[in-house]
Amino acid sequence: MRGPPLSVEEWMRHANDDGTISRIESLLQTIFRGGIDHALRYDVWKYLLNYLPFRLNHTEAAELRRMKIKEYQTLCQQWQSFTPGQEERFSLFRDRKSLISKDVNRTDRTFEYFAGDRNPHLDSLNNILMSYMMYNFDLGYVQGMSDLLSPILMLMDNEPDAFWCFVGFMDRTMGNFMMEQTSMKEQLLQLACLLQILDPELANYLNAHESGNLFFCFRWLLVLFKREFSNEDIMIIWEVFWTGLPCPNFHLLFCIAILETEREQIMANDNGLSDILAHVNSLSMNIDRDAMLCKAEAMYLQLQANAEKLPKMACLTLGLAVSVDASAAEQEERFKDTHVTPSDDEDDAFEKAISYSFL
Repeated sequence: MRGPPLSVEEWMRHANDDGTISRIESLLQTIFRGGIDHALRYDVWKYLLNYLPFRLNHTEAAELRRMKIKEYQTLCQQWQSFTPGQEERFSLFRDRKSLISKDVNRTDRTFEYFAGDRNPHLDSLNNILMSYMMYNFDLGYVQGMSDLLSPILMLMDNEPDAFWCFVGFMDRTMGNFMMEQTSMKEQLLQLACLLQILDPELANYLNAHESGNLFFCFRWLLVLFKREFSNEDIMIIWEVFWTGLPCPNFHLLFCIAILETEREQIMANDNGLSDILAHVNSLSMNIDRDAMLCKAEAMYLQLQANAEKLPKMACLTLGLAVSVDASAAEQEERFKDTHVTPSDDEDDAFEKAISYSFL
C-alpha cells in the first residue's frame, strides 16, 4: 500500500539544527512509500543523488556547494575554450557535440520549460551535457542521457545543481550507456530469470515466440521508464528507485509488474516480437504508477519469503541470501541452458529492439 509523500514537517524532524540529516533509514522508508512533496524536492534530491552527504552541517554543505559550482564553471570553460581549429582536428569531440545539439533540440519540447525557439533552458541542457562529456570523457555522451537530465534541470532550474545531481544519477546508471551494452544485457538476463520464476507461463510464451530475451523492454531499462510516464509520475518512480528499497534492482520487478498486467494483451493473437514491441511502446502514458509500485513490492515480498528455493541469479539480483537447495540449482541450470549464450539471431534482435524502441 502506498503512503503520503515526505512532508515538510516530517523532513524537518530529520533535519537537525546544525543541518545534518538523521534517521536516514526511516527517511528512505517514507520516500519509498510515497515519494517526496514537490516543495522539498529541490533540497532532498541533492541528498538522494549523493550531491550532498547526509552528514554535512550547514557550513560544510555551503562550502561543498561553493566548490562544486567552481568545478562546474571550470568544466564549462574547458569545452567553451576550444577553437574552431581544435574542433576540426578533434573528431570525437566534434561528433559528440553534434549529437548533444541534436538531442537537446528534441528533448521534452512539449514541456513549457523547454518550449519555443531560443529558449535559454535549452542552452542550459546543452551546457550541462557538454560539461558532463568533459567530466566523464571515457563515456562522453550517448542518446538517452538527455532524458535523464531533463526532469532534474526542470526541478533545480540552475546549471551547477542540476549538473551535480545528474552526475549522481549517471553514477547509478552509467552502465546503461556503455558501448558494449554489457550492463543492459545483464539486466535483461536478470529480468528474464525473475520473470521465469514469477510468471512461468508468460516467460514460456515469450520464449516460444522469439521474445524470451525481453529486448522489447530495452527502452524501459535504458532511461528508467522516462518515456512511459508523466513528469510528475517519473519523479516519484525515480525517488522510489533512488532509496534502494526494498532491494537492489527493484526496477526489474517494476518491469515485471507491467508485463504481468499486460500479459493477456501480450499473449493474444499469437503475437511475436514486433507485435509485442509495438504493444509495449503503446503503453506510454497509460500505466498506473502506484498500482505497479505496489505490485512490484508484493513480488519482492513473495520472492523474499521463498528465497531458499530461488536460483542463485535471482538471489544475487535482489540481494537475498544465496540458496544451496538442489531444486534451486536445477532451476538455475535450466534457465542458463536457454538464456545465457545469445545466438547471432538474438544479437540481431537486440539491435532491432534498440532501433525500434528508442532511436
